[in-house]
Amino acid sequence: MKKWIAPIVFAVFIFAEPPAAQSLTIIPTFDVSITGNANAAQIEAAINAAISALETNIIDNLTVKIDFVDDPTVDLGQSSTWGDNYSYSNYIAALRNRAVSANDIHSLGKLPYATNDPVIGATQIYFNLTLARNLGLDTGYGPDGFDSTISLNIPSMNLTRPPTNPNDYDLQMTAEHEMDEVLGTSSDLPETTVISPADLFRYTTNLARTFITTGDNAYFSVDGTNLWARYNMNSGGDYGDWWSFTGWWAPPGSTAHEQVQDAFAYPDVAFNVGTNELTVLDVVGYTLANTTPSIVIVSSAKGQIKISWAANITDFSLQESTNLHTWSASSTGTNNPAVIATGSAAKFYRLAMTTTPSVALPNVKLAEKSSRHRKTHILLRH
Repeated sequence: MKKWIAPIVFAVFIFAEPPAAQSLTIIPTFDVSITGNANAAQIEAAINAAISALETNIIDNLTVKIDFVDDPTVDLGQSSTWGDNYSYSNYIAALRNRAVSANDIHSLGKLPYATNDPVIGATQIYFNLTLARNLGLDTGYGPDGFDSTISLNIPSMNLTRPPTNPNDYDLQMTAEHEMDEVLGTSSDLPETTVISPADLFRYTTNLARTFITTGDNAYFSVDGTNLWARYNMNSGGDYGDWWSFTGWWAPPGSTAHEQVQDAFAYPDVAFNVGTNELTVLDVVGYTLANTTPSIVIVSSAKGQIKISWAANITDFSLQESTNLHTWSASSTGTNNPAVIATGSAAKFYRLAMTTTPSVALPNVKLAEKSSRHRKTHILLRH
């Protein structure tokens, strides 16, 4: 979005370089087990609220189709999602071409642009069709026309917020949990012959990558240095969910709390996707809203303006142009704030992420694949 300065600064304009204005669209189909329910309106409203929570936070131009089913035989929630194996090198190339946030840049610093992944050394990586389409590595949906089928044990759930029954679970939160997995937060564990994108960010407290199902020393980290969340290592839950079997974990200095992606849910609580879930989606290949740094512009003296941005935004630099087509590093250098003399000639400025150079995406065959299959993920309760 362009940020125009006041007329006092004459013909100088400045704007940040945001992602293109787009939006995630999740299209729900409600099975007759939902539409035929006496509380269908409340059920559909809760699921639509969960959809809105994700659509608000992800701005990629992607349409996702999900079939929602009421199934009292599942423990709480379950998602069966179509996916396939793709070239690891093509995946990393696509990530580099789409790097927008500071977390994207930090994560790419730990991901080699190579033929083999850094976790198990395989040339293929498994992920869902949703992410494959978003990265331009595939087209189409599953053989049934959907990306996923999400099954929900609705009789065990509160349909509205705040919770009405202290012994029941929140429908909206459960739906958000399963949709996170449809988009791509899941681990491929316990299978160890191929990894999923989130497995690239799985580290021990010794900051070494880990891809095993034993022990309790697995954490989500963007850069392999700072641990964000602890992974579930109890075989009764998904290995891509957060640790919650015997309580919660948070980095030192933070308060441990329940999260949407906890492997084991508790009743009588209701909240939405948080920083950790969204950061996983960010680094595996989605674009989050509000990732462009804000710019502050003031008239610092007669005939000059001062441009500044947050001191912790270190992966952006100021660029200038006279025609909006050719950009170069600003003559003010790397200074923050940058002091710029105004003049009669029009000039444009922007903050641009320049830490990681763009890498050409290898040619990828976009075709339906007969080997597509579904993987199922679950949300259990105590």
